[in-house]
Amino acid sequence: MFTERLEPERLTRAELDDYLARGWYRIGRALITTEYLVSGGQLRSTVWTRLDLKTHRFRPSLRKQMARVARRFRVEVGEHVIDEEHEQLYARYREHVGGERARTLHAVLGGDEGRALFETREVRLFDGGRLVAFSWFDLGEDSLQSLIGVYDPDYRRFGLGFHTMLLEIAHGAELGMRYHYSGYVLCDHPSMDYKLRVGELEYLDPKTGLWVSESPYSAGNSPAEILRRRLGAAARALTRTGTPYLVALNSALEIPGLKEQIPGCTTVPILVMCPAEDRTGVLVTWEEEPGHYALLRGVPLTVTIEDGPGDEPLRVHAFLVHDRMAERGSAEEAAHLVALGAAGLVE
Repeated sequence: MFTERLEPERLTRAELDDYLARGWYRIGRALITTEYLVSGGQLRSTVWTRLDLKTHRFRPSLRKQMARVARRFRVEVGEHVIDEEHEQLYARYREHVGGERARTLHAVLGGDEGRALFETREVRLFDGGRLVAFSWFDLGEDSLQSLIGVYDPDYRRFGLGFHTMLLEIAHGAELGMRYHYSGYVLCDHPSMDYKLRVGELEYLDPKTGLWVSESPYSAGNSPAEILRRRLGAAARALTRTGTPYLVALNSALEIPGLKEQIPGCTTVPILVMCPAEDRTGVLVTWEEEPGHYALLRGVPLTVTIEDGPGDEPLRVHAFLVHDRMAERGSAEEAAHLVALGAAGLVE
């Protein structure tokens, strides 16, 4: 499945529960779901998670941590707040953690439309009168959706970003909610593993649509890892045949709406494009379910947009599919057929 995006005109709390249970998540004023994510320039598989609040119990180490923080800081739970104090704290947090993030808290919520669409609440921590951390979460009928955790870099030794998530979970249990959703974790990459520390999570199996007690992918065998290995083998085989090629992430994975703007744009996450002299070319990809390489004829596109995000040039890679040429069982067979086509020996 490629990334999907919805922008509902209205959304009830019960409808939010249903979307969350099917692996959707809020980004701004939209809902998205995806099995892939680009992290640090590398394709990763996502696994959606949730915590069952009816069966969850904080382990002793977390209870001690929560007690220490409760003695040190004042906790409030209420309506979300966007004011100068919150925005300044968010700006300092953004500078500290880096990465691509919304520039303002107003943008985090998707502007006025997003604020009207979701019922967003806030956990906030104070050191005396100083706001030092807060997190936002949306209310469903029987679930909470965690959105963002922000903390003052001066207080990073207290682990307040993680602590506010623990407070969300405790608050959800007090409200009688069933589930706490914190989004996805990334396969074979530790950047989201802090979510695993809260307790025994459930994982959404994309093949069955069921929530299970263990990740559906073993280490090194996520769809992204398999795709990288298979296409890496194809690239090496193409090198041995002397066929020029380009390996790139499909920009349609990262740029919302790109595949709708370019009819015929393929949605495979990684592009192995072999251009021809007449502006056409061949796309080599791997299809896991049949277990073979597919060769697609079409037009490779590589465009530089000078004014990209952050005023930096943006390199856009896409492939417009015209027709399907063939399937081959091995990288060598696929590369051989591409080489024959480049030499004008096959139609």
